[in-house]
Amino acid sequence: MVADPAVFLRPTSPARLFKARLVHVLALVAFAVALVPLAAIAWYVVTKGIGVINVDFFTQDPPGDLSAAGGGIRNAIVGTLEMTGFAALIAVPVGLLIAVFDVEVGGRPAVVIRFVIDVLAALPSIVVGIFVYSLVVVAQGHFSGLAGSIALAIIMLPPVVVATEEMLRLLPRSIAEGARALGLSRWRSFLSIFLPTAFSGIFTGVLLAVSRAIGETAPLLFTSLGNNFFSLDMSEPMQGLPLLIYRNALNSAFDSARNRAFGAALLLILIVFGFNLVGRWLTARRRLAGSRR
Repeated sequence: MVADPAVFLRPTSPARLFKARLVHVLALVAFAVALVPLAAIAWYVVTKGIGVINVDFFTQDPPGDLSAAGGGIRNAIVGTLEMTGFAALIAVPVGLLIAVFDVEVGGRPAVVIRFVIDVLAALPSIVVGIFVYSLVVVAQGHFSGLAGSIALAIIMLPPVVVATEEMLRLLPRSIAEGARALGLSRWRSFLSIFLPTAFSGIFTGVLLAVSRAIGETAPLLFTSLGNNFFSLDMSEPMQGLPLLIYRNALNSAFDSARNRAFGAALLLILIVFGFNLVGRWLTARRRLAGSRR
C-alpha cells in the first residue's frame, strides 16, 4: 500500500506545527488585505455606475456638451476594442520573437535586449505617450487611433516577453532534446512543440498585458486624443474608455458627466474581468484536452 505523500509534508514537531499554522494565518491575512480594497472599489463603482447602464448607453454617442443628460459611450467602446486589438496584433508576435531569441540564441545580445525590456517595463506610461507623440503624431501632423495603438503596444510588450521567456525556460530539457533528436529545425521546434506546450502561461501573460494596456489613459492623451463621434478610421483621432472617463470626471460637478464616468468605469472593469474569465476557461480547456490524449 502506497502512503499518502501529504503525510511526509506534515510538521514533525510542535514548533514546526506552530510555524506552519502561523504562515497559514499570515497568508490568509494578506489575502484579506488585498481583497478588501479590491472589493470596496468594485462595490463603489458598481453602485455608482449600474444605474446608467441601459441600451442607449451602448448604442449612442456622448453629447457634445458633457453637462447634458443622455447619450452613451458607443464610440469609446469601439475605439478601445479597436486600438487595444491592433496593439495586441503588434505586441504579441514581436514579444514572442524576442522571447524565442533570448531563450534560443542567448549571449550578449539577449542580455542587452532583456535589459531594454526591463527598462521599458519600468517606464511611466505617460513617457511612452510622449515618445509616440514625438515619433508618430508629429510625423502625421495630427492625433490618431494608430498612434494610440502603437503606444499601447509598447506598454504590452514587456509582459508578453517576460511571460513567454519564463514559460519557455520552464519547459523540461527532455522536450528540447527529443525535438533535436527527431531532426526538427529550431523554428519548427518552437512553432510545433515549445510554444504550444507553454501556451497556457504565454496566454496568461498576453491577458495581463491586455488588461494593463486597456485601462491606460496618459498615453492616449498624447496619441489618440479622443473625440465625440463614432469612427472606425485609425488614421483619425479616436475615443477610448479611459479618455472618456477622464474627461467626464473632470466635469464631475455635473451629475450627467459624473454618472457617465462611473458607467464607463464599470464597463471597463467588466471587460477586463471578462478577458480574464475567457482566458482562464480557454487555458483550463486546453489542459483538459491535453490530459485526455
